[in-house]
Amino acid sequence: MFFTTKVISLPLDFHTLLEASSLSILIGYQIVLINYFHANLKSTFDKLKSLFIQNRFTSFSKSVGEIKLEKSRVFYLIIFLTIIPFLMVEIIRFWRWRTFSGQMPLYFSLFEPANYWAIALDVINHVIGYLMLFLLAIIIWNIFFFMHMVNALDNNTGIKIDIFHIDEMGGLRPLRNLILIIGSNYFIIITLAMISYISPRAIFSYETVFLVILLLIGIFLFIMTSKIIIQLLNKGFECELYKINEEYRANYNKLMNIISNGNQESNKEELEKLLLILDILENERQKLRQMRHKRFDFSTIITFIGSFLFPTVTLIVKIRGFML
Repeated sequence: MFFTTKVISLPLDFHTLLEASSLSILIGYQIVLINYFHANLKSTFDKLKSLFIQNRFTSFSKSVGEIKLEKSRVFYLIIFLTIIPFLMVEIIRFWRWRTFSGQMPLYFSLFEPANYWAIALDVINHVIGYLMLFLLAIIIWNIFFFMHMVNALDNNTGIKIDIFHIDEMGGLRPLRNLILIIGSNYFIIITLAMISYISPRAIFSYETVFLVILLLIGIFLFIMTSKIIIQLLNKGFECELYKINEEYRANYNKLMNIISNGNQESNKEELEKLLLILDILENERQKLRQMRHKRFDFSTIITFIGSFLFPTVTLIVKIRGFML
């Protein structure tokens, strides 16, 4: 609002207010999400300590530190790949305007070259815009790093999933909750970023296309992390099913030995006992198979779909608004 009194070419319309407000909210939102991730990452994995055999959790913590060190180059690569497309688009637009007299970039200093407030406004817009992209890159890195931590958990032989855990997810609910919170808020952040790049000039800008790509990357990382958690759960179920199958086989062999030796009458009580045991084991096996199909509850799916709809609806509204 301050610059509207200093820069004549700054329009005080709906698009300007929408972009400014969404970008302001977005930066604060990103900082809060990054702080939340770092504040809860360690405590989330500490809650899994009871699932580790003996002192394997300590060695797992050390391996996580090694992963962070090994993937540090990926961190800088993610920052580069997130920011450089937007920077290149801006440079190309300015170059086309200077070389081929194309469409003038929306720099207020070009409309008012003698106005120092216009120059200051352009500088502030660029600092805030690229700060938003930098924070977005950090969030993508956090999701990527979290996926590798969960993957290291999947490859760790010292963890034993307790499928009868009170959280009904083998003790992995803290992992599920963290990726769900980070993933859903990431989609909301992409939505706000799309709103900040809304322009009446075109239906789709290059920036919107890049943001859609980042959205798809986020969906991919969310699905891959969820898949690894499901794999961990499957290992727990397979372990318990293996125990039941082994016990079933042992009692079944005893039963068949009695029948094949023709000692049914003299071993009637033993037969009844074996049949009861086999019946119990079969029922437990069926219960485990039913539990296995539940894996993620419906709230996970609903939250994922709901958060994913935000950027989708934003795109639809943007297209409709342009066509109208």
